[in-house]
Amino acid sequence: GWDLTFSAPKSVSVLWSQADTQARKQIQEAHAAALKAALTYLEEAASFTRRGKGGHVHEPAGLIIATFEHGTSRAIDPQLHSHCLVLNLGTRADDTTGTLLSKPLYQHKMTAGALYRAELSSQLERRLGLVCERTRSWFELVGVPKSLMEYFSKRRAAIEERLQASGMETASAAAFAALATREPKDL
Repeated sequence: GWDLTFSAPKSVSVLWSQADTQARKQIQEAHAAALKAALTYLEEAASFTRRGKGGHVHEPAGLIIATFEHGTSRAIDPQLHSHCLVLNLGTRADDTTGTLLSKPLYQHKMTAGALYRAELSSQLERRLGLVCERTRSWFELVGVPKSLMEYFSKRRAAIEERLQASGMETASAAAFAALATREPKDL
């Protein structure tokens, strides 16, 4: 199977961690609605199972997904995110099952992430009247101090320090730095 992770922008996580109970609930419900939109998109656009000799016949399939919501990073910083564990098994229209094709999920992961962020920003604006401001390929909430977001970004700081030490700036270098600086989970 696959672990698809959808993370709220840092400003959302920081606000969520400091908000009262009612606002926290609204933020979590916005996150859940955005997650549902992204997963529905993946099921409609990228979920196919194989059938026949050599698996050459591809059919649409329903996804089997377990979701787990978390509120912190490994560094114990606020990080509202959900792990969506997609079982490598899809349900076909005739109620049979088959393994999933992984390539379509991979091809649509960036679109699903963009859809998640777009729906999350829309939900936050609608539910709480928050103002979202686009920042490259994501958004941040207007009014959450940058200094507070930086304070609660120990993982990002460690990754950037590793990148600076290596003199590299590519996405693959950042992925390597993320693995190299990752602390074991505190059980």
